[in-house]
Amino acid sequence: MAATDSDPAVTTSTCAHCHREIPSSNIALHSVHCARNLQKCEHCGDMVPRKLMDEHYDENHAPVNCSLCKRSVERELWDLHTGIQCPQRMLACQYCEFELPAIDLFEHQDVCGNRTEYCQICRKYIRLREWIGHELQFHTNSNAATELSSDRTMLEEERAPVAAAEHPVRPTAHASHRTQLLLTIAITGIAVIIGSILYQKKG
Repeated sequence: MAATDSDPAVTTSTCAHCHREIPSSNIALHSVHCARNLQKCEHCGDMVPRKLMDEHYDENHAPVNCSLCKRSVERELWDLHTGIQCPQRMLACQYCEFELPAIDLFEHQDVCGNRTEYCQICRKYIRLREWIGHELQFHTNSNAATELSSDRTMLEEERAPVAAAEHPVRPTAHASHRTQLLLTIAITGIAVIIGSILYQKKG
């Protein structure tokens, strides 16, 4: 017997059928009800109502017939079967991405990998099965240099408007001198006109 955590004064007993802790005052009634209505599943050990045992078995433990390979598979292994075991599961070729049954994939890729594609950099044909190794061996540095040059160009283009805003173009000394000369001529002309008007009034 043991005391419950919620109420230390209440003692419990373990049901011999379902192995749950039941208050000692209810253990006799529970044991009779439990033995009559519940059954232990031999596959998972769960206590299941007797009238639902067949349904429990069908939903959780009954073998599943694979529609692809027609094999009967235990439900616990169903995900494993459909993921990596079924020989008729559809997989994509790593070279052409065409989907076909797993059992035919090896032979297909053996042929497909021998096809060639033209390398624009080397100017020669490379087998598809050797393409990745070819790029890593011969073009990794050139690709990196091309990307670095492209990134540098983009960075310079982005910096150009900022630089222009931070350092505006200043007028040259020649342009400044010309502006001052035009301003002086304009002021002198206005002064001559005003002087002639005043002279005429006095006359």
